[in-house]
Amino acid sequence: MPCNLNFNQCNSFINFPQPIYNCRCRLISLLNSSTTTVINPSTSAFASFVATAQTISSEGNLVASLASSSGSTITTDGSGNITLPRGNYLIVATINGVIPTDGLASFALYKNGSQIASSVSETNGTSGENFTSTLSGVVSVNDESDIISLRNTNSVSQTVSNATIFIQLL
Repeated sequence: MPCNLNFNQCNSFINFPQPIYNCRCRLISLLNSSTTTVINPSTSAFASFVATAQTISSEGNLVASLASSSGSTITTDGSGNITLPRGNYLIVATINGVIPTDGLASFALYKNGSQIASSVSETNGTSGENFTSTLSGVVSVNDESDIISLRNTNSVSQTVSNATIFIQLL
């Protein structure tokens, strides 16, 4: 297995997500009969989605398209449903839009049609003002796959100018 030739120190400090081991560290490990097996950090699977201007009805999904992904089979059906395979995921969404007539912009993540309570984001303001809202949540998918969506939880329609959703396998 190739090793990192930048000759950094073996374990002089914490590296994220895992320490990077180089040839010198591997040699020291072998000489000391160490059981260290991590050579280079593993990379996580991720997907990012973007949404353009749209009006979302009450309890409707934000429709976003896949912008980029790596090492995963995270997909979308084009109607706001994102399919996640088995695993634990960090989901972060940022939404820009206009405060609706009732003065409240409200969004939440849903898993298989049920709201994820810890993911609710509400922004109060004057009708017609611009807003930026961010929400996040950690989702565990224990079945073969689950459907995730970002919904307007307000009782009135919501105008969104753009949005992003980032999903990373933990």
